[in-house]
Amino acid sequence: MSTVADDPPPQQAGASGEKQIEDLYAAFHPVVLRKATLAAAGCTADAWDATQHAFIKAWEHTNKLPLNEVVSWKGWLIKTAVRHVLFTRQRHASHVPLEDTDPADGQILLEDHVVLKETYQSIMEAIGQLSERQRQALVLVHIGGCSTAEAAADMGVSTSTVRNLIHQARARLMNATGEASDG
Repeated sequence: MSTVADDPPPQQAGASGEKQIEDLYAAFHPVVLRKATLAAAGCTADAWDATQHAFIKAWEHTNKLPLNEVVSWKGWLIKTAVRHVLFTRQRHASHVPLEDTDPADGQILLEDHVVLKETYQSIMEAIGQLSERQRQALVLVHIGGCSTAEAAADMGVSTSTVRNLIHQARARLMNATGEASDG
């Protein structure tokens, strides 16, 4: 496998693990946080927790093995964060409120931003209404970047079950968001 183009270049020999993690954090924190927020159905507290968990695991990994052993740090960090969100939620309550999706900053928004925000919130609410298994399958494959085989292994089901759950989730999301399914 080759290194993904958006991954930072491998560190020079002798670079400290702390510097390597700082470089990874600077390069990938925003995208990992975005993916974790989607996986958490808009719950920013869970997303921040999962993002930090992913970088802690990366730091632990760099202390044991060379940094260049992971081919795509971006993908590795996203998968780690998304899995953390899903499996932490699985251990806790099945219903997670979307209370912290709207920052109270008092800022006046333009009409386009309001429409975009309302659309985002309706999608997050629709994702929150999916069954736990549908949400896991959808998030692992489409947000976490896992293959259906990886998602099936994580969930303890067959690949056909994962594909079926994703199909069901997409149908429910299209109905919930009002999108017509032409075609």
